[in-house]
Parts: sequence; C-alpha cells; structure tokens
Amino acid sequence: MSETNTKLQAWQELTDLRMQTSNWNLDASVTQETMQEIVDEIHRRTPCKQNQVHFGMHILDWSDTALRNEFYEMAVDRHNPETKHYNSQTLANWLVVFTGRIPSPLTYDYSERNQDLLYLSLSSMEIGLASHMLIYGAAARGLQCGFCRCLDYRYSGWNTTILPALGLDYPDQVQLVVGVGVASNNINETYNLHTKQMVPAFKNQGNKWAAEPKPPQDEYVNWHV
Repeated sequence: MSETNTKLQAWQELTDLRMQTSNWNLDASVTQETMQEIVDEIHRRTPCKQNQVHFGMHILDWSDTALRNEFYEMAVDRHNPETKHYNSQTLANWLVVFTGRIPSPLTYDYSERNQDLLYLSLSSMEIGLASHMLIYGAAARGLQCGFCRCLDYRYSGWNTTILPALGLDYPDQVQLVVGVGVASNNINETYNLHTKQMVPAFKNQGNKWAAEPKPPQDEYVNWHV
C-alpha cells in the first residue's frame, strides 16, 4: 500500500471512530501530559489570521468539582419548557472552554457590537478550526469529545463562580465548551463527580445521523465547475 493510501485509510478510520459523546468513564485516566500534547498540536498547526490567535482556551480537570458542576448546571436549553436538557458533555474527564480573544494592542470590551463584529467572527472561525483539530487529536489517542453550545447566558452562576474562576468579564466571552475523555459503555447515564450521582447521558453514540440528519448536500453545497 502506498504512503498516500496508508494516510487516507488512517484518516478514514479516524473520522469513523470520532463521535459526539456525552457519557464518560471517569475511572479511566487521561493525563495532563496527554492534554498538553493535543494543545501543543493545536498551537503549532491550527490556522489563525496572521498567527495572532483570536481565541482563548481554558482547560479544566476535576480538581474543582464545584466549578465543573456549574458548567453542567449552566449548559441547558431553558427555552424549551418541556425538557430538562442538561448537557453531560461537560462532565467529561477534561473540559476545554473556548473563549473569544482579541490580541493586544487592541482592546475588546464587548460594548461596541457593530465595531466588534469582525473580531467576533474571527474568534468564531478560529475556534471552529481549533476545536476540529482538538477532536481528531483526541480521537488519535483513543479519546472522544462532546461539543456543547447550549450555554445559558442568564444563569446566575456566571457571576458568582464561572467568570471569576476563568478570569473573564462577560458570559458571552465563552463561545464553546468541549468535553474530552474516555467514553463509557453506559450510553444512558454518566457520573457527576460533584453531586456523586448518575445523570442522564441523552445522546446515543454513533446515531447522530439518524436522530438529527443533516440536510441534503445540494441544499448547501454549490459546485461551480
């Protein structure tokens, strides 16, 4: 098999292995050294406009269980009164919190929304690139990830716990959180180390395409050939 075919096969296997995950085996060890390796790869290879890096990363283990639980309590769609839809992606072995960042010497106080739109879009694009690299760097090491964007910016714990812990000023500086860890075989429940209770793990691994199918390609992919 040629080198090109070997790389292509490895990439196809990696993309098949990676799946949205919300159930975790917290008995398994994911070391800080492993997370540092992934961060090093993101730092070295993620595309950023002029290499300035328009995003920040906060990486949390379970040493502060109360803080981790605040993310779990905050990450819920409160606009849907029929569901208590907490996102157990946040209960992973590690949690990566992506934030908007404007490199110095520019300042960013989130007060001039129209003027800041360009910087917000740069942050969002670069967070997408970095998080994409994160999930496949994790998958290459036998780990799984869970994206979470159901962030309740009116949650009371922002000001009392989350923002002070992360050194942030505004809730909407947090744009994405991604759980990273070892997937559990229990697809219905996962463990909350703070409350010491099992909680629902509501997403079935590997069935995302069936449960929430994407639109056909021809609705959003346009060929000009």
